[in-house]
This record gives sequence, C-alpha cells and structure tokens, in this order.
Amino acid sequence: MRRLSVLPAVLVAFGCASNDAQKAAPAATFEKSTGYSAQPGKEAVGVVPAATIHDVQRNRDVQLSIEYPIKGGPYPLIIFSHDYGASEQSYEQLVSYWTSNGYAVIRPRHADAGKGPDAMRAIFGEQTNEERERRQQRRTTRADVEKAMAAREEAERRATARMWETQRAPEWRERVRDISLIIDHLDDLEQRFFELKGKIDHAKIGVAGHSLGALTAMLAGGAKTFGNPPLSVGDPRVKAIIVMSPPGVTASMGLNPESFADIRVPAMFMTGSEDRGAAPNEDWQWRKTAYANAAPGDKYFVLLQGARHSTFAGTFAPVNIPQTTSIPQQPAAYPPGDPRNNYPNSQPMQQVSGPVNPQIGRASFNDIRLISLAFWDAYLKGEAKGREFLDKNAGTLGGVTIEKK
Repeated sequence: MRRLSVLPAVLVAFGCASNDAQKAAPAATFEKSTGYSAQPGKEAVGVVPAATIHDVQRNRDVQLSIEYPIKGGPYPLIIFSHDYGASEQSYEQLVSYWTSNGYAVIRPRHADAGKGPDAMRAIFGEQTNEERERRQQRRTTRADVEKAMAAREEAERRATARMWETQRAPEWRERVRDISLIIDHLDDLEQRFFELKGKIDHAKIGVAGHSLGALTAMLAGGAKTFGNPPLSVGDPRVKAIIVMSPPGVTASMGLNPESFADIRVPAMFMTGSEDRGAAPNEDWQWRKTAYANAAPGDKYFVLLQGARHSTFAGTFAPVNIPQTTSIPQQPAAYPPGDPRNNYPNSQPMQQVSGPVNPQIGRASFNDIRLISLAFWDAYLKGEAKGREFLDKNAGTLGGVTIEKK
C-alpha cells in the first residue's frame, strides 16, 4: 500500500539521529544452530513482472507479478495477498527471500491497490517545495524522529479505521476470487510464459497475506464470516496459509469465534507486540484470537517482541519508544550447559521491561523470513527440517514466542 511503500524513505531521512539505535540492533534470533538463515537462498530468481489474467465471470483483468527459481522445478507455489492499498509489487524483501529458497510466488493486484492514503501527506500535510528544502537542510533531532513516529502511528490508525469502514464482505469475496482465479489459470500462465513451464507444482499451493491480505488468506483457507451477507469462500486447493497481522474476533466484521473453526489446513498466525489495529483494544492479544479459535492441529502462533504492523512489510523504525505491551516470558526449558538445550550459549532470559527499540524491526523481519520459510518447508515441501525447526523452537527465546496446537 502506498502508505507503506513511501515510509522507508521517511525513515531514512531521519536515520541520522539514530546511529546508536542502529548499532544496538540485535541479530536474528534463530540463525544459529537451526539450519536456517535470513540471508537469501542459493536459487537464482526469474521474474515475470507484469502478467494479466481475465476473469470472464467478473469481466475483470487481474494483474500479477510472478517470481520463480530459474533452475529445476516444479516448486511449491505461494500466492501472496497484499494489504489494503498496496500492490502486486509490494513485500519484495519477503517474496524474493522465499523464491530464492525454492518457491514460486505470485502476487495479485487486488481491486483496492493504490487506494491507501498518501503517507507523506497524512504525516506531514501539504508542503511547498521551499518547506521541503528547509526540512531537508535542518539537522534532524531525536525529538523530530519521535514526533514523526507518533504522527505516522496516528495516520496509520486513521487509515486502518477508514479501510475497515469501506472494505466489507463483497470486497473480501473479490479478493479471495483473485486467489482462486490464479489457481484456475496456472496451466494458461505456463503456456503463455514459456519460462514458467514445469516451474509450479499445482498440488502444493500456499496462501500468505498481511493485514487485509491476512483476512484474505484465512478466508481462502476456510474461515467464514457471519455478517450480512455471510461469507464462506474457502478453496480446497489451498494446502497451507501464513497470516501476518490477522484481524481477530470482531463482531462488527462478522468475525466471531466460530469464524476461524473451519481453518483446518496448516496455518501460521504472526503478529508483534506493537502490532496495533484501529481500535484501542486491537493489540496482539486481539490478533491472537484468530489462532486461539482455529481448529487444532498444525497451527502456530508467532509473537515478535517490538514488531510493528509495518515490520511485516520490511519497514523499520530507528527510534526508541516506550514499551506499552509485554510478552509473557518463559524460562529456558534447560539451563545453559545442559546437552538438551538447543541454545547452549544462551543465558537465562530476563523479564523484558523499559523502552523497546523499533530498530529491532530489522531483526524481527529476519525472524519473520526464516520462521515462515520453515513453515513452508514443513507443510508445502514436506521436509523434516522445517517441522523440526518449528517443534524445537516452540516456547519463548530472545523475544520471539512460538506456540503450537
């Protein structure tokens, strides 16, 4: 969405005030002794930057971006659903990582693409060229950064509230239809683009999404709404889902506890301690209700300390802010030095308190990449190492909590 796509430029402009915070950014939590790394994989990646498929029923063209490993195949397919106002070009850091590790990824451009508010205008208002030049020339202080961060948070809350006011069951249905349309047209895409021939495993299809895209993925995976009208549009060809910043139980959206009960495919629900929605009560605990009410069996909940809504899009904030939520910390199952301890060099964890540095978003994003990859490996590729990673790291370590049911 546009508000996310321009934010990295905003934050870079303020980066000069946060060298200390950047130096303090922690390394990715799970990169040691797991067989997984947040670095790009070894597969060379090919791209079809602009493809179009036509839906006769809706008389609508759906634009796609397609990435795939150049050598070998076929590879499992991940269909990624963007947030409201984003596009088929968004989330590139995450998509390219998955592709380089042996997955084909298709991103559709939903009908709401480009409809998000202009983040620069929402944060700074209308500015003349002279005002922009003065801002660029003036030395940026930490107070400036904190003010910009607060303004961004408020702009995002307003934008989220407006989004949920305009996006309802009819729009959600259209988004899921885009997902099913892609699956319907896989043969056609391989015929039209010779480079895709033999690249996609039609029997191994996962759907991922962020925010409104997370709701799209849940609906494709079997979730239902009980509003007016009710919505049940699950696609049985979807074998696994990953939902980032999912909405939880919300009566006004027709999402009650029963809405998630028919998510029976393997699913991973991801959020962060600073991942807030439009209403004051829409925090990570609210988002967790989607996981809590999903059918048991191959379900994972991932909570990342300090991660924000925008962290999942690869946006990082180099500034300290007060901590307003806390993650329940669990002691290590085995003490340092115990041969059963998977992290022999780790120290007993302390209760997290004090300020949270959003620069941790960079480390959190790395964790998002490799944890999600382990899930895809386990449930799309059927690899033991993915399941072993998820089972071994269940619990809390270094600010990341993984629960399973």
